[in-house]
Amino acid sequence: MIAAPPSHPTRYAIQKARGKGWKTLEVGEELPHAKARFETMIGVNPRAYFRLIQLEYNAEADYEGMEFNWTLIELYDPTQPGNRRPPPRAGTANAAAARGAKSPKAPGGRERVPLPLRFYLSVILIGLLVGGLAYLRYAAPGR
Repeated sequence: MIAAPPSHPTRYAIQKARGKGWKTLEVGEELPHAKARFETMIGVNPRAYFRLIQLEYNAEADYEGMEFNWTLIELYDPTQPGNRRPPPRAGTANAAAARGAKSPKAPGGRERVPLPLRFYLSVILIGLLVGGLAYLRYAAPGR
């Protein structure tokens, strides 16, 4: 007698759109946990396309254990109107605005960003020093 193949559990995968394809981020065996992780990933990157799919083992595949049939459970499309937007995360400027805190924006609506002037100045001075030393060593007359 031929032994029956071992049963494979139904799995759930979370995928993110990458170029013309999809990249699998996570695979799990419990639907509630997969849905919670799906919501978390939407909260982390609300501008990306995500999908939650159900994977079922394809017993008729030529490659044993390597091929699955999938079914779409949920698709998150950020361009569709009516898509839910996750609440702002703590520690971001949007969260501070949601709580009514003052934002660090200037009166003109632009956000003030400090420039790394010390870093720029040190790079320029080091470049001048190295260039001057190279000039004195290789291009100076009197050699």
